[in-house]
Amino acid sequence: MRSKINNINEHINYRVLARKYRPNDFGELIGQETLVKTFQNSLNKGRLAHAFLLTGIRGVGKTTTARIIAKALNCINDGTNKEPTFDICNKCSPCLSINKGNYLDVIEVDAASRTGVDGIREIIDSVMYSPNDGQYKVYIIDEVHMLSNAAFNALLKTLEEPPERVKFIFATTEIVKIPATIISRCQRFDLQRVDIDTLINHLQKICDLEKIIYERDAIFQICKASEGSVRDALSLLDQAASLCNEDIKNELVLNMLGLNGYDNNIKLIELCLKNNCSEALKVYDELLHNGIQPVQITTNLLEVCHHASKLNVIKADNSLSEAFQEKIQNIASYGLPKIVRLWQILIKGIEELRYAPSESQAGSMIIIKLCYGSSLPDPSELIEILSKKKLLNKDTNDKTDDLSIDQNISSNINIIDLESNIPKSFGEMLEILLKNKEALLHAQIINNVHLIDFQKGFIEIRLKDPSNKDILKTLSTTLENITEMKWIIKLSDKEGEKTVMEQKDVLYSQAKQDIKLNPNIVEVFKYFPEATITSIKND
Repeated sequence: MRSKINNINEHINYRVLARKYRPNDFGELIGQETLVKTFQNSLNKGRLAHAFLLTGIRGVGKTTTARIIAKALNCINDGTNKEPTFDICNKCSPCLSINKGNYLDVIEVDAASRTGVDGIREIIDSVMYSPNDGQYKVYIIDEVHMLSNAAFNALLKTLEEPPERVKFIFATTEIVKIPATIISRCQRFDLQRVDIDTLINHLQKICDLEKIIYERDAIFQICKASEGSVRDALSLLDQAASLCNEDIKNELVLNMLGLNGYDNNIKLIELCLKNNCSEALKVYDELLHNGIQPVQITTNLLEVCHHASKLNVIKADNSLSEAFQEKIQNIASYGLPKIVRLWQILIKGIEELRYAPSESQAGSMIIIKLCYGSSLPDPSELIEILSKKKLLNKDTNDKTDDLSIDQNISSNINIIDLESNIPKSFGEMLEILLKNKEALLHAQIINNVHLIDFQKGFIEIRLKDPSNKDILKTLSTTLENITEMKWIIKLSDKEGEKTVMEQKDVLYSQAKQDIKLNPNIVEVFKYFPEATITSIKND
């Protein structure tokens, strides 16, 4: 019975690794050396800002850093500290209370649940009061980007000139949503993704402390999947420890992360590079049978191409384990041009999967295109072929040789002259639309589009009717189909040119006015004063 009670207590008292190993001072922060050094110098020299803005991806330590700063501002050590200190004791009353989250002078606000201006007004009213117990009153506002514009505006004046013993610390994952007026009033720190080697060492230390047996490759896969987030890495480690019964095996971790078919991804790319389409489709069908979706297969193939491309450039990739690095190296040996070509096909394939009626069919077509694309000659090879053809044409008039060369080229690549289909101006684009029987789209554009900028592959416009945003997608897709190149249609608030119809109306009005001033027409209006000009035709 006592054993059962002890087990229950263990379950109740268990703290997940992400909370148990949360840093308590600057020395325990990992991967943020610049931030730590800056605060050390600022605290030692008494040059602390009144507001701090911490930004970075989830799980890199923004809220944790904010609490550490709060402790540094209020730590009294043994009662001798009268000013902020870098050397946090974690033993004095303020430090212990902040760790527990019940210190009166450290106020944490979750902006995600208090987005309105009322919560900010409460803060503004309370900053005028002196700290209850500590040296500083610290306001930590997490997910600050969730505040409304009214809330940000209400905070501006107080943030610019806060009371002497008040500090603000903001944390956000989306710095782009923070108004520039707020950013300019804060000392900004961009918390970095923790590099994979540092993260591996950190997790290995925790495993040793927790007496968890592990394979290094398994820890590597966990750190890679976390993408530089310490919290994500610790959460995955917790999950892996439960799955593997505290004996973390690489194979089980790969299965947990959905990476157990990674070898097949490498095999699939290699088959495509060898133009072995039938075997490649078999591997693709096998992956589908194992429950992996076409989008995920395509994404995994993109990752293989990415690593293979990197190995062509930097010769070593620290984000890969030794076993996988050797396998990827074989892919890299096919050369950068071919791998980049497969990358482009896969990127295009991701977009095609979104609109395809059958994802599995679209996925198999991507595999076929990969095989076909790998057999095409590189641009350098093509230039060489064309140069040989030119040389042979110069040296001999033998038509048969010319024909064989043309056949050799066409067997490797289908050369299509698309330049005639690529508009060089907005007017040419309208003509091409009519030529391709896109009369409805043509009518929508001439009536509703104000041109701002036109370049090859890029058009910036303003819509006369903002609600008619479907034009953007329709125009982009239509031009892409006609020209076989990507077109970006950017919506802008700039004034731009008049619409084509407005321009025609101006020209028509001017022509009408010129006609009315013609002496012959003036004479006609004398005899027919109620006559009107209904149309103008050019002979």
